[in-house]
Amino acid sequence: MPDASDTLLDAPPCASDPTRESPVVESLPKEPAFRHSRLQRLADRWSHLLFLTCGLLVVALIGGILYFLAARGAGAFLPLAGNTDKVLTLKEVFLSADWDPNSGKFGILPFIAGSLSVTGLALLLAAPTGILTGVFIAKLAPGWMKTLMRQVMDLLVGIPSVVYGIFGLMVVLPWVSGKWLSDSPAAGFAVSAAILAVMIVPTIVSLSTDAFESLPLALEEGSQALGSTRWQAIWHVLIPAARPRLLTATVLGLGRAIGEAMAIQMVIGNNPQWIALMRGATDQTPVLRFLFTPAATLTTELVQELPNTAAGSTWNNLLFAMGLLLYLMTMGIILATRRLGRQRNA
Repeated sequence: MPDASDTLLDAPPCASDPTRESPVVESLPKEPAFRHSRLQRLADRWSHLLFLTCGLLVVALIGGILYFLAARGAGAFLPLAGNTDKVLTLKEVFLSADWDPNSGKFGILPFIAGSLSVTGLALLLAAPTGILTGVFIAKLAPGWMKTLMRQVMDLLVGIPSVVYGIFGLMVVLPWVSGKWLSDSPAAGFAVSAAILAVMIVPTIVSLSTDAFESLPLALEEGSQALGSTRWQAIWHVLIPAARPRLLTATVLGLGRAIGEAMAIQMVIGNNPQWIALMRGATDQTPVLRFLFTPAATLTTELVQELPNTAAGSTWNNLLFAMGLLLYLMTMGIILATRRLGRQRNA
């Protein structure tokens, strides 16, 4: 049996023993802390200022356009400096259908009614067509046809509006006049709404297709498992589930339609006295008189008359007020679209 003294002699030296040599431990290289150089900090600061400036420029541009239109349009109703003509009242402008600037009559009700009429008719044609086409592309079309139709929609979006107007003027108007109206003039709301519907259908189709493709597949499979047909599943399940996004697509199409000018100007007839003309015509039914009476809208009147009026005149100021009205209508449509989007995400 070993002696206790031998055990103490064989024991390793205590760690606190100053005479004990500690093993050499190689120190690991420390990972350098990430530090921005002065140049990097300066670049980050300038990038932030650049992005902030771009955002403020967009806001300033929107506000500047609004201020410019309001400042020029207010001259039609207020005695501001630079006015060369009389001022008008809101009643004789917005509630009157008489438009004859040379005689001092400035009722813009025909233009407001014309814009709302042609836009409403175009939506009646484009919304059902676009939504049903979106259903077909998303749920019924084979792969090759889905790709082809998406490319066709993208192509239609890229065609300039003036090309649609030329097609309507040179092809659609003569065909409608000779085929249906016994060579009578065909300019009016019907052809204008048809051309405008063709222009906004691609927007509604694209957004509707995305709306249906984003729905969970379990909705369609569950409804068919309960015994519904494919069309019943689409009509009673998929379309109600996609309704918020379909409304957004329709409202965006409305925004595109209400601001269109060039294509409509070529086929609508540009007659500001269309209400009186429609009342005086007796050779057609009221529906045909409405659809094929040459008319005018806010956008077509602005494009046609604004370059030909003297600055500071009542006529010129009122045209700017019409532009302000159109601007506010468009902004209202955009805000409605955002509201629908928030309801969809809620």
